[in-house]
Amino acid sequence: MSGRTKRILYTVLDWALWLAALGGAAAIFATVPPSFGVAEYLAGGFALVAAVVLQIPALVHELGHVIFGLSAGMKLVSVRFSPFGGSTAGATEMFPKNGKNIRAKALCFTLGGGLCDLLIGGALLALFLCLPYHAALLFCGMCALFFLAEGIRAFLPAELAAGKTDGAVAYGILAGKSEEDILLRVMEAQGILYRGTFAEIPRGLLFDTPTVREDLPAFHALLLLRVQFELFNGRAEEARGILQRLSSLSEELSAEAEEERVRYEGFFAGEFTPSEKNPFRGIRELEEALLAQKKSCPSVDRMKVQ
Repeated sequence: MSGRTKRILYTVLDWALWLAALGGAAAIFATVPPSFGVAEYLAGGFALVAAVVLQIPALVHELGHVIFGLSAGMKLVSVRFSPFGGSTAGATEMFPKNGKNIRAKALCFTLGGGLCDLLIGGALLALFLCLPYHAALLFCGMCALFFLAEGIRAFLPAELAAGKTDGAVAYGILAGKSEEDILLRVMEAQGILYRGTFAEIPRGLLFDTPTVREDLPAFHALLLLRVQFELFNGRAEEARGILQRLSSLSEELSAEAEEERVRYEGFFAGEFTPSEKNPFRGIRELEEALLAQKKSCPSVDRMKVQ
């Protein structure tokens, strides 16, 4: 099955899930007693506004990534959410605090969003089905279906224009796919650099890698790490060659990767001071502390999921 066919299939399934959620919400609203009044209308209206307009299930999805990521020993970088933000309502960025058990950390973080939606959706539906009727329970029952739909769609293994779904990333990690292998290597390096230096990173971790598409954000992060690694070890010409390769990909680089590429080029233009070359750590959150010691700390792309 081609990639285009898979995307079409996922789009159809996605719409089917949301239509099923809407239909189920309408069916739940139809179960209220014949004497329903303003409270029921308000409960139903609030449920639709919360789920469809404000996209609360998507917000809970991002919070699920945060909760599960923190429980796995990762550090939060940012959580962005906007119900009117385009193809995706939000994104969460985290990185590991050490280089151990990276596969387990990545899986916990990746699957946390969908699991949180399913757990909350199941709990709300249980309240609606098990407790005596009340208008507030109508809100719970209708919202539950949208939470469940959000959780299910997150686990569908598909790649969209906005990137891979959580299910596709998790499948790639479990199956040892090349793209996820690059992602895990970047995460492991970030974990080591959280409190260490490039001296603690094996060269093979960054250079003995499988071949992947060069438009991947994880590949850009890997190349940026290679630049820092070579500069740290005094191989400026090798670092320059990697930067030239990055320059050829400039149209596909993320804004953060492009910013760091320009920053590293300053090394060859004489704009870096000696204290900025040793060591590069790669974690933006350490910048303030390092700047207080007159050191600099470039960043690399962190693990990001939608």
